[in-house]
Amino acid sequence: MPDIVPPGTKITGNLLTYRSPYVVAHGALTSNSGSISSTTEVNIVATSSAVLTAGRAYRIEYHGLIQHGTASLLDLCYLRLRRGAGGLIRNWQSVLVANRGTASRNMPISLATIVTPASTITDTVVLTASWDTGSSATFVLSATAGTPGLLTVYDVGPASDFPGIATF
Repeated sequence: MPDIVPPGTKITGNLLTYRSPYVVAHGALTSNSGSISSTTEVNIVATSSAVLTAGRAYRIEYHGLIQHGTASLLDLCYLRLRRGAGGLIRNWQSVLVANRGTASRNMPISLATIVTPASTITDTVVLTASWDTGSSATFVLSATAGTPGLLTVYDVGPASDFPGIATF
């Protein structure tokens, strides 16, 4: 059942504050990540710690910039969402990164997924990156204080409102 206020019910401050969607955790990448140059995962950015409740759906988004270190080449970067404790939340799979005639040009990326925890947890959410299989590029997720990469977790309502939702 969606988060609704039944007819005739008094709206309280709690109902106004926690109406979905609302932010439960957030992290910002404010300087370039370390080089991503192998299949070893590099931690990019982590959110603050949050309680993720079983039975609730969470939309996790990343908006930022990525760059490829080689001119005139297309390659794939592999992005993952993990719990701070290391457990996998979601593979975002291969993100295509193109560089035209000049190396290290920024390309915008915007990724989102909806998931639900199998049990209630308190943890951070971490975005990691590595090479995709067969890659030979060097990637950087780029950011500055003025153009940060933003990792945000939203509570978007009951998990039952999202049939087939992935659990972690």
